[in-house]
Amino acid sequence: MPDFPVLGIPTGLKQTGQRVDFKVSQFDLAIETKGYLLSWERAALCPCAPVVAQTEQPDPNCALCRGSGWLYFGAPETQDLSDYGLDGLQQAIVEDNNGMVIRGIVTGAQTQPDPYDVIMRRTPGLMNVTVRRENKLGYYDKITALDAEIVFSEIVEATGTEFLEARYKITGANYVRSEALVYKADVHFELYQGKIKWFPSSMPASGTRLAIHYLCHPTWLVVEHPHAARVTLNKFKNPNPKSPTGDPRFLPVQALVRYEFLPEVTS
Repeated sequence: MPDFPVLGIPTGLKQTGQRVDFKVSQFDLAIETKGYLLSWERAALCPCAPVVAQTEQPDPNCALCRGSGWLYFGAPETQDLSDYGLDGLQQAIVEDNNGMVIRGIVTGAQTQPDPYDVIMRRTPGLMNVTVRRENKLGYYDKITALDAEIVFSEIVEATGTEFLEARYKITGANYVRSEALVYKADVHFELYQGKIKWFPSSMPASGTRLAIHYLCHPTWLVVEHPHAARVTLNKFKNPNPKSPTGDPRFLPVQALVRYEFLPEVTS
């Protein structure tokens, strides 16, 4: 065994004409021209005191994380989005969640409906998101696609007020009903800033359970980092490299994400 590990180009070989250097800026160009427009919220652990010291379970009554154990934050200053024509709903998603707008290439999107799950009927949608090297995605970061829509269905209780707010901002209502009545758009309600706005004569009583089938901008959570760090060596037109084989250059990073509305996987 040598006193030191082997390092460097093997003796007798030349790297001239035998290396392929990536043009890092070309990856950025691909992401900016072909990527989805995304709202990105970074995740940090909540400092709330655990209710059970043995398990470090977050406080379910915490006003900061609401029992999830995670806080979400964005940039310290307002992002300049003057070149992007966001509509009112997209702008509200970014502002309400303190999100940062980035682009990311989506690949391997899939859904695997499981109507016979032991806990509940679910659709564990997974996909890969590749973003520019500067945008370091972290575990449990939240990603919302501003240019895409998915179907979502849930049960919401009426509050007896003019507006009904769903889990996500509504871009289109397909079906709204209680046990006794089907509510129709432009007859019983209209959409206003991502919420259902009831007409005064059609407002359901407080506590009425309503089934809502609607369109919304999908939100995902980062659950894995198959390519959290990508680095290549680049020597092209570099007269003074840091090593004989070139300087390190960061490449785009990739994360595996799943729908935010799915129950957290604990095993």
